[in-house]
Amino acid sequence: MAEYFAHSSPHGTPPPVGWQLLREHLAGVASLAKQLAERTGVPDLPAAAEAAGWLHDLGKYRSEFQNFIRGLPPRGSKQHKETGAAWAAKGGDLPVAFAVLGHHHGLPDKDNAATSVQGPDGLAVLSAVEQVARAECHALAGLPLVHRGEASAATDIFTRLLLSCLVDADWTDTSDHERRVKGWPEFPKAPSLNPAERLRSLLTFIEIQAARAKQKNPKIADLRRQVLDACLSAAEMPPGLFSLGVPTGGGKTLSGLAFALKHAAEQNLRRVIYVAPYTSILDQNAAVIRQSLGVNSSDLTVFEHQSLAEPQGPNLADEKQTSAAARLAENWDSPIVITTNVQFFESLFSNKPGRCRKLHNIARSVVILDECQTLPPDLVKPTCQMLQQLTTDLGCTVVLCTATQPAFNHESLRDDRRDHRLLPREIIPAELDLFSALRRVQIDWPARDARLPWAKLAARMLATAASLCIVNTKRAARDLFTELNQSSNAVYHLSTDMCPAHRLSVLAAIKSRLDSKQSVFVVSTQLIEAGVDIDFPCVFREMAPLEAIIQAAGRCNREGLLPDAGGQVTVFRSEKENIPGGWYRLGRDVLEANFLAAGHAPRIDDAADVRDYFHHLYWKRSLDPKNVVGMRRGFKFESAAEAYKLIPDETAPVVVSTWKEHSREIEKLLTAVRDRPVRANFRALAPFQVNMFRTELARQPAGLAVPLSDNIDLLVWRGEYDSRLGRMSEFQNLIEAI
Repeated sequence: MAEYFAHSSPHGTPPPVGWQLLREHLAGVASLAKQLAERTGVPDLPAAAEAAGWLHDLGKYRSEFQNFIRGLPPRGSKQHKETGAAWAAKGGDLPVAFAVLGHHHGLPDKDNAATSVQGPDGLAVLSAVEQVARAECHALAGLPLVHRGEASAATDIFTRLLLSCLVDADWTDTSDHERRVKGWPEFPKAPSLNPAERLRSLLTFIEIQAARAKQKNPKIADLRRQVLDACLSAAEMPPGLFSLGVPTGGGKTLSGLAFALKHAAEQNLRRVIYVAPYTSILDQNAAVIRQSLGVNSSDLTVFEHQSLAEPQGPNLADEKQTSAAARLAENWDSPIVITTNVQFFESLFSNKPGRCRKLHNIARSVVILDECQTLPPDLVKPTCQMLQQLTTDLGCTVVLCTATQPAFNHESLRDDRRDHRLLPREIIPAELDLFSALRRVQIDWPARDARLPWAKLAARMLATAASLCIVNTKRAARDLFTELNQSSNAVYHLSTDMCPAHRLSVLAAIKSRLDSKQSVFVVSTQLIEAGVDIDFPCVFREMAPLEAIIQAAGRCNREGLLPDAGGQVTVFRSEKENIPGGWYRLGRDVLEANFLAAGHAPRIDDAADVRDYFHHLYWKRSLDPKNVVGMRRGFKFESAAEAYKLIPDETAPVVVSTWKEHSREIEKLLTAVRDRPVRANFRALAPFQVNMFRTELARQPAGLAVPLSDNIDLLVWRGEYDSRLGRMSEFQNLIEAI
């Protein structure tokens, strides 16, 4: 054959018009992968990325693939990733071999990789195509392969970064070719961070907010100023691991952002990544961050990325080929990224190309982990190991930001090979004694074996001027809402069965009633208790782990307007208790057995009591029961990805097209995605999506959750969507997810 092609024309025309030459694709990917790797500052990564770029589609030189792409007989095997992997493996460069093998279906485990390289599409095809490949691609003669075969966590993270650079370069080059052929304009480029300039805007905003806060409560305004000053001072320290232990209401979100921007300016870091446990915090804090920096929702300076903004489907075997949408998976090129724990950590441990694509952009970033106490204890050890590597191998600064610091320095985090304890530098000086200074509530703990039926709890709530009740399950939230709704028209419900736009609308209505001193009664799942900026005089919390109760208390007398710690928090046991299992139940049990049954009600503003709680909790079970740490030392990429799940049951985003108040707007957005499945159109749909567990989706009657189209991996909810409760389904989940 005179010409070898990598991709056919997106218009379906015969070659060569609109077709991409293989040598040009390999050269383009090699060049871009090297550039992306250079920006990480990771030694040896640029050379490895360049090599992977040249090798990733080497098998496309086989005649069977060229016949396949032309639609000619005999079609034969179109497999091609094994050929380049075989070249790298012969040179002893295992990270390059793994990255090439993983650029379509994901990084395999070592045994499967060896089988692929030695199989019929590997070494055998390499022998057949090597001569023509060398003739077409002269750079193959001096390929910078290095013998890298040590099985270690360092090799694991290097390989993941390498795959990230390769996938981003490959998908970008492919998308650019399609864009040029179709005559589409260039995709907009994200601006650079410009941290010094952003910091000036932020500090101006904080000063305006502080002046308003001082009129309400001078004491809290002064404490927030001290927190900000401490953050700005600590930002001048060298990169590494920090802790920002600030009680709820201490202004840690904006002060933490100020630390990040000044630190990025001091250390020449590239971006700020804000990580939160729940989408509800993202909804709120993304708006605050944009407002503080003076940017609107369409500005690429700030980007929210959760699973709701990422197109996917149940069987994404070959993520590059599944659809145009898959090639547009987010690569986090925005200077400020706001995302969830699930998206951030499962991407770090994932073996899939779409999720790994963003990893190279995490390097040399400031990572703020907000409410880090929400991480599942059975993933604490591998999480701590990865956070260490972010600081030592990727040049990141990591800030553990929470009012209830978990015991990430627990003795069980040591093993025979390495100490995985996190020993951060505390940003806030101990002499500030913030937890005592910001004491704002009194907690009423339940008597032994006392339980409340929903009717009595509703009566107690209605006896207050305004109150919030946080329960453990969505079922409980709906049952209590129904009870309250019989006696008041000022009742609101919050759960992740409601899409982000719906939740924001409800929160705005709640805040409006609170500000105008109107009665308001809110029932919510856990989504409201971690970081949501709302202030009730009275909060009820169903019995739960101590860290959840502490976070719930942060929604009470948040602004300190009730003097003498006048906020009232009531912890209760429900009559129809249905508490989630696992560590959540264990946390509740530790609180009951080690504190309440022993006659010692924990003091939520006492760091010693919180440490004692986590000490007991972390000895209950292994902090790495699936041995993810061991898997990462043994080239077990697929196994580690399967084992590291913040949510055991995988979820999928579903567009709620039947929300009546916005159905016309949603249908227009769906049409835009069908017509042009580009990143901006998917982003626009994110506010109107909910996450559903795949097991729940599988149980739905036909026609309720349907694909948007045959080639776009996005589900649309055509079932009932209630204007007060959100998505209605026969099957309701038992725990708030993300």
